[in-house]
This record gives sequence, C-alpha cells and structure tokens, in this order.
Amino acid sequence: MQNRNIALDLLRALAILMVFTGHSVLSYGSPSHLAPLGFGGTGVDLFFVLSGWLIGYQLFKELGKFNNIDIKRFWVRRWMRTLPAYYAVLLFTVAQQYITKDNVSFPIEHFFFIQNYEHPLTLFTVSWSLSVEEQFYLFIAPCIALLTKTNKHIRTVVLIVLLLLPTLFRELELYNSLKETHVRWDCCVMGVLLANIYYSYPNVWQKLMRAAIPLAVVSLCIYLSFYYFRWFPNSLITDPSKLLLAVLFGSFILWANKTHISFYQPINTAIYYVSTRSYAIYLLHPDALALCKKLFINQHFSIYILAAFIISCLASEVLYRVVEQPIMNMRSRFQASQPRVA
Repeated sequence: MQNRNIALDLLRALAILMVFTGHSVLSYGSPSHLAPLGFGGTGVDLFFVLSGWLIGYQLFKELGKFNNIDIKRFWVRRWMRTLPAYYAVLLFTVAQQYITKDNVSFPIEHFFFIQNYEHPLTLFTVSWSLSVEEQFYLFIAPCIALLTKTNKHIRTVVLIVLLLLPTLFRELELYNSLKETHVRWDCCVMGVLLANIYYSYPNVWQKLMRAAIPLAVVSLCIYLSFYYFRWFPNSLITDPSKLLLAVLFGSFILWANKTHISFYQPINTAIYYVSTRSYAIYLLHPDALALCKKLFINQHFSIYILAAFIISCLASEVLYRVVEQPIMNMRSRFQASQPRVA
C-alpha cells in the first residue's frame, strides 16, 4: 500500500461509487428526486480513462526500458488480472439462469467478450463495459507496438485520430448501441494519449503538471454542473458527450499525478479498500441490488443503498481473496509475463 498513488486510488473508488449510486437509483425505481443521480453511471467512463492511463503507462514504460513491447506479455498480464473474476461471476450467473428459469440459451458471446454488440443485452448487463476494455486491450498493444516503428509525432497524431473517431461514428450513427466499442473508446484512448505525452513529451507534460490543479478544479465544476442541470433542466444544456467526459476525466488523471494527497490513515485505508475491490464490486453489485430489490424496496433509499453496498462489499471480499488476489500474485511466476529485452 505504501507505494500506491492514493490520488489514483481515490479516483478508482469514486468511479465505482458513482456507478454503484447510479445503478442503485435505477434499481430503486428512479424516483424523480433521485433520478439525476443516475448520471453517476458516467463512472464507467472514468474507469475507462483510468484503464487507458494504466495500460498506456505500462506499454510506454516497457518501450522505454526494453526498447520493445512484448504484446504477449501485456495480454497475459491483463487477462490474468481481468478474466478469472469475470469468468467466476459469469459462470455463477449462467448457473443461476439454468436453475431459476426455463428455456435458457447458453450465452456464448459472453465468453468471448462480444456481448456489447448484442442488442438488447439482457444477461450480466454490466459486462458490456468489460467487453469494451478487453477488445481495446487486443487492439491497443499491437497498435502501439506498430507505432513504435514511426516517430513520436506520428504516434501522437494517430492517437488523436483514434480519440476523435468515436465522435465521428456517433455523429454518422454508425452503431446499433452506444455500448459498442468503436463508439465508446474515447476515454480509453484519452488515458493512453496522456501516457504517450508523459513519456514522449516531457516538456509538455511539465506544463500540464503546472496547470493540473486549476484544470482539475474547472473540470470538476463542469462535471458537477451536469448533475445540477439534471435536477434543473435547461433546454440548451444536455448531458456531455463521451469526448467531453474524456477531457474532463483526463484532467483528473493529471491532478492525480500532480498531487501527493493523503488523508488520515483510516480514510486512506477505506480508499485503498474500495479501490482494490472496485472490480469485484462492479461485477457483483447488480446481484446485490437484485437481492435488495426483494428485501428492502419499501425502505428509505438510504437504507436500500447502504444494504446493497454492504452486501456488495461482503461478496466482493470473497471474490477478491479467493480469485483475484491469488491470480494476481501468480502473474510474476509466469515466463510469459516477464519482459524480453530487445
């Protein structure tokens, strides 16, 4: 824990709490006085930026250290981090379907992460975002490895084009659902683009660091204003585009790298706990909400969401300790996960 960036952990914790709140309101029936909190679903986009920053940072660090990118190593490490917990929850979900329902069709698309192109998605619905990330992993490592054969300016231009492409696809309505990867990778690419700037343009990065705190403050105010306008609608202002969210959340990444924030130890511990369990909570909170919908739907929302959060944390602790943590500890033992020197 001592070597972790508390600010990045804070962003991860906030992201899962945003998503959890948004889904809790939806599960509760979206009463008018709570419905604007559904905007917390944009925590998924914050997760995408964080993920893009993490994988971009790893890839460019490996490039700088070893003068190459081991694509196989990258994929193995990512899959060991994401797949075991995902498949554990998926198998539980499928088993639950076969036990409780008739005429269940086997969800083969979920096992290959293509369900975000299925419309409508009715089973394990939160898994669409995991499909986006897994498909992005498959694409971005070979893409960056190929771009290393060019100079840094061409690489940056290509990343900017990739950042803008989803907006073009959305404007041209080249999609069936906004859960499809080609219209949702804005935030993933934003994180990678920031990592590219960090490693390729240190002077630009230093300028961004000097402006990081005011940029983050302005971005936070803009982001919170969209909650306000959900409560008090304005015909001229709608929810932000995914590209705007990428920019706003990108500024939070800058802030997290600029600041050396720390809190009292109990608060640091709570942030660390929620951050490290955020993936498990994301996978399991729909089941917790489904249970609470049966047990606490007539209770005040504060009781409803607190019960759902406690159940989510208890279930996620089991998933984290039994599946996630042991597999993560094994990653360094596999030769496929060791970097090759060019």
